[in-house]
Amino acid sequence: MKKSLLFLHSVIFIFLLLCSCKGNESDEGNSAVTYISVSSEGGNEKLLGKTFTFKVKDNLSSDVTSQSKIYVNNQLINGNTYTPLEKGTYNVKATYKDLPVNPISVNSVVNEGVAFKHRILYEDFTGTWCGYCTIALARHDNLSLQTGDYVFMGIHGPEGTTDPWANATSTEMEVLKNITEWPGMFINRNIVWVYDSNYTDMSLPLSQIKAYSRIGIKMNSTISGNKVNIEARVFFTENLDNLKIAAFIVEDELVHNQKNYIGTLYGGGSAIYNYTHHNVLRNKLGSVTGDPIPDSQTVISNEYIRSFQYNILSGFNPEHLKVIIMILDENGSVLNVREEKIGTNNSYEFL
Repeated sequence: MKKSLLFLHSVIFIFLLLCSCKGNESDEGNSAVTYISVSSEGGNEKLLGKTFTFKVKDNLSSDVTSQSKIYVNNQLINGNTYTPLEKGTYNVKATYKDLPVNPISVNSVVNEGVAFKHRILYEDFTGTWCGYCTIALARHDNLSLQTGDYVFMGIHGPEGTTDPWANATSTEMEVLKNITEWPGMFINRNIVWVYDSNYTDMSLPLSQIKAYSRIGIKMNSTISGNKVNIEARVFFTENLDNLKIAAFIVEDELVHNQKNYIGTLYGGGSAIYNYTHHNVLRNKLGSVTGDPIPDSQTVISNEYIRSFQYNILSGFNPEHLKVIIMILDENGSVLNVREEKIGTNNSYEFL
């Protein structure tokens, strides 16, 4: 059953709040193994010569790799690793106890020229009041076990609920993505990670991780009192047009109780006490949709420089604040993204 959270009169607001999560009774207390998923650790695309390591899990998040048979292009492989000898696309499937599985494809590619590390963006529209939102949190945890090549942003809300971190920027993001149900999950802004009870299958986000990017990002930031000065630099190794840059301030390691309606997650209790929330959206630096980068700056060997300023608000912990910089195409899809703690410097991640 899915219901939408509507902003009606305050007399019925609490009722709507309780009904606004996605989910159904099958999400609660399900302890049956009904399917398996296969994924490629670190992403589905790698440079030629790099080894793919496959993992098989059941729908209860149990690792059954050692008990499974894994096939690449319909050929049984020895163990769970495979190193392609030629560039191209390879089909991967697994078998375990005759359970259904969705095959995946992995790509072996050749890099020609200067390239940078690629990351994807995982945006989670969530709320501490939302009992079904623990599915999105579990997906974050499972994705972290398979790759570090992503940036996470928790967008809490909506304003008027009991969530302590809802804010005007969160509301802008909710309007941008037309969020009327929680949780709402997106990869690279435009790919919907559909809500269901499956929190172990990471094939969707992993399929979006590329072996390299032609866009490099680095950040330098300094803190003086409560003022933060951020310099973002973006380097291009191919000609690109109609790009945008978007920047956000997030705060990591925020602790608050989290509602939980999923019986198989986090002990199965109705609440997760003192849950640590990650990269909670605090504010925007510019437009939430991104600000245009002049086309003259987005050509081979050009470096685009953009400065941002931010005043740290009372109650924010500077040691846990980060800046997220993302580069988007003309359709609003994220091409590359990076995060860094404020007050630190980093370098381009050349491959």
